[in-house]
Amino acid sequence: MTGIRNKPGGRPAKSRIDKQNRVVSTKLTELQFYAIRKRAGEAGLRVSEYVRQAVVSAEVTPRLNRQDADTIRRLAGEANNINQLAHRANAGGFALVAVELVKLKNRIVEIINRLSDDWKNKKGKRI
Repeated sequence: MTGIRNKPGGRPAKSRIDKQNRVVSTKLTELQFYAIRKRAGEAGLRVSEYVRQAVVSAEVTPRLNRQDADTIRRLAGEANNINQLAHRANAGGFALVAVELVKLKNRIVEIINRLSDDWKNKKGKRI
């Protein structure tokens, strides 16, 4: 008796790396599903192939580490100081707050420099 493997012709067997034998399932809302289906159709792909390509080429933005989060909070706190100086400048003139503005700018630059390079160099910076 000859098995299928012994028959000549046909497509060669895929290598172990090329075989798609792992399944990842997830739940989507109706809106998410239809959005993926629409994009796949626009790309001329089946939904499964579209998702495969999206997974491989996706760029995930990691969460801020604790140090960067604290630094961002400090930076946001400086916004209050900017607001206070703006009120004083409107009331009494810019010359009265010019020195304080320079000091504030230096503090803000120092805070930004404390952020990790990973956070500062992200695409689509949020600052």
